[in-house]
Amino acid sequence: MRRPAVVSVTALGALVASTVAYADGIDLSHWQGTVTWSKVKADGVSFAFMKATESSNYVDPTYAKNVAAAQAVGIYHGGYHFARPQVGTAVAQARWFVAKAGPFNTAGTLPPVLDLEVTGSLTVAQLRTWTTTWLTTVEELTGRTPIIYTSPSFWRSHLGDSTAFHHYPLWVAHWGVSSPSVPGGWPRWTFWQRTDSGTVSGIGGRVDMNRFNGSTADLAALALKTGGSTAPAPPGPTIPTGAATTVSLAASRTTSAINGSVTFSGDLTSTPAASPTAPTPKPVPVATRTVTLSARDAGSSTWRTVTTATTSTTGHFNVSVRVPRSATYRVSWPGDSTYAASQSGLVPVTTPGRTVQSIDLHATKPRVRPGEQVMIYGHVTAGTKGLAGRTVRIYKKPLVGGRWTRIATKTSLAPTGWYSTTVRPLRGRIYKAVTPGTLWYVGDTSNQLTVRMR
Repeated sequence: MRRPAVVSVTALGALVASTVAYADGIDLSHWQGTVTWSKVKADGVSFAFMKATESSNYVDPTYAKNVAAAQAVGIYHGGYHFARPQVGTAVAQARWFVAKAGPFNTAGTLPPVLDLEVTGSLTVAQLRTWTTTWLTTVEELTGRTPIIYTSPSFWRSHLGDSTAFHHYPLWVAHWGVSSPSVPGGWPRWTFWQRTDSGTVSGIGGRVDMNRFNGSTADLAALALKTGGSTAPAPPGPTIPTGAATTVSLAASRTTSAINGSVTFSGDLTSTPAASPTAPTPKPVPVATRTVTLSARDAGSSTWRTVTTATTSTTGHFNVSVRVPRSATYRVSWPGDSTYAASQSGLVPVTTPGRTVQSIDLHATKPRVRPGEQVMIYGHVTAGTKGLAGRTVRIYKKPLVGGRWTRIATKTSLAPTGWYSTTVRPLRGRIYKAVTPGTLWYVGDTSNQLTVRMR
């Protein structure tokens, strides 16, 4: 029997107040929905990074509106590009980003940001080259020095912990710690994403929270403004500071059939502070709390909520879900006035590739009189096995030129994957059948079938 994969991390409540007061900010995208920026400002947020673009063909639909609204209330703002690295695409992605998010030269605007979270299957050397090309292109186009957003583990694993990028300020993503780990030999972090579970007035649900490593005068200068102070920044929104908790996550299997059932389980616990009578206290269960299981699909940057579960009197939770595709899972506890928020480590669950299906097309008569009935039919198969329940769309077009027109939609039948329809052509026609792709199947188009007049 395969042993469950189990991971856990220390609570976000372990974040403690530093002796230095950092300016607080957020980062967000369209997933946060409508934002009331006046309330965000009133809650002590000094800056906000917003998703602007992804790859070379996507623009976040809320970016322009959020930039204008943040600027109107005096929040420093900046745009980030979610990278989709592929060989030869760095310049195109950089130009797309600057064209949609630029020009980055107005007062109140923070430097452009490269968000590095996926590799695009590039090697370490290829990803270093891609990253360098994107950064230098954006710097040439904007005159600003871009910021690199990354996590310590990603930078060390996929860029070989390179020390060649110190020219660019570091925005490090490291949750559940009192001080972030700095990869790549950077002498310091400039921004620190400390949690994805913050609560800020004016924003529904949770939001990523960040700190700036410097004074308000330093932050103003970075945003092309004057002013601020060299004194410590005033505190912004806080993360719940109840008793620290730890939440674990286990998967009953880490490889599943497409749409197979996987059971996720874990425990939410809190460890009391040590005392003379209990120098090594044992964890105690956190009962009757609702935890949320989330998933990030392979190749995606977005987390989606899968389901919720309530911990038992022993702090345990257990939930079974269908796994439609390869994804990484985590469970989170948002915290309350008694217990601080916490988040598990990541558990990947992989599914096999989509099934390759084939579709063919035949006719009972290759030649007919005008208006004579003829059956056109075929089978949807995977290898030698018929596939039932597959959608089949049948199209026709003239013998010469013309466009394809759908004439029927059928469903393949057991046990052979059979489908059919009848037609009464008045003149020669060409037919084809298409079974569309889904999460489980690769789409396919049949041979083209010609029916002529006698």
